[in-house]
Formats: sequence, C-alpha cells, structure tokens
Amino acid sequence: MGAVTGGERVERIRISEDQVGQLVRFVWARIPDTAPLQGEARRTAEALRLAALKQIAAVRFHRGAPPQRAAETELHAVASWNLLVALAQVWHDHPDFPADAAIETFEFDCESPLSTTVPL
Repeated sequence: MGAVTGGERVERIRISEDQVGQLVRFVWARIPDTAPLQGEARRTAEALRLAALKQIAAVRFHRGAPPQRAAETELHAVASWNLLVALAQVWHDHPDFPADAAIETFEFDCESPLSTTVPL
C-alpha cells in the first residue's frame, strides 16, 4: 500500500542512495560545530553529533552488507533511519528540507525499504 501524503497516494518502493545522501547531508548540516560552543551547549551538540553519526553508520552498514547478512542488520538500520528522519523533521520548515528523502520506512510499499537489493 502506498503512503498518503497531502491527500494523495504516493507509491514508494525503496530508499535510494540519493535519498540516503540527501537526508544525511541535511541532518549533518543542522548540527552545530562544537568548537565555538562551551559548557552544556557543547556537550549537547557533541551528543547530537555522536547520535547522528551512529545512526548514519548503521544505515550505511546495512546497505553495504551482503544479502545473506542483511536480515541481521535490518532492524537496527530501520530504527536508525527513522530516527534520522525524526531529527530532520525538527527542521521541516527549513528551505533545504529534503521532503523526498525524509520518509519513514513504514511509508514504503516494500518489506525492506533500506535494502539495496530486491528480494527474490
């Protein structure tokens, strides 16, 4: 079943490498550089940067895993992708918001939207 967006049904099959790149670049660009920050603001920015980096790594690791290992990494990757989407949603009104990439996995029409291969 397709996702409903703004009243229209949208067919989504799989998350593309371009969508991954768009979402990663957008989220990463929103996290402030920690160098000029001090105290709690610096720790908060460092924590957000670390959390985003871990989520990005999980998504990329899953997408690069051989098909026989994909089942082992899929749950973590899906949760990581959806967290990255949630982080991006904080800036949903930003002019560079990647609306075509910030899509949670349950909005896709396939069983494994983060997989790079189509299951047989």
